[in-house]
Amino acid sequence: MPAAVSMSIEEKILAASKIMVNILAQSLLHGKNRSLSAPQFRILDMVYHVTDKPTDIAKMLDVSPPSITWMLERLEKGGFLKRETSTKDRRRIVLTLTGMGKDVVERVNARRMAYIYRILKMMDAKTVRQLDESLSAFSDSYLRLKED
Repeated sequence: MPAAVSMSIEEKILAASKIMVNILAQSLLHGKNRSLSAPQFRILDMVYHVTDKPTDIAKMLDVSPPSITWMLERLEKGGFLKRETSTKDRRRIVLTLTGMGKDVVERVNARRMAYIYRILKMMDAKTVRQLDESLSAFSDSYLRLKED
């Protein structure tokens, strides 16, 4: 660990991540689909924003292919997504959200954004700018780490 990084910053980032998980949990509880877990929602959100490949999702969540298959089956049975064979490559499974799946992602993320907006409004503009820059640098570093 570099000398310039103290344990307190890691603890602060961990605390912030716990806050974000709490905001997700609160947003899920206020929605119509209280049966969705945070990991299940993360899968729906990834299909909505990032990828349609089960293997990509398994890598991002760091779970085994059988585990992701089980999770996807549950989401499919719940009516949130569809798993179909690719028309271009019959060996590949493509994920698509159903109307209900899209609705859940949009509603929950809107609630999360509103909650975060309320938090940011309590902070002064300089601190928000600093946070913006810091979060961009943190995200960029994370993506570089995942590429390696």
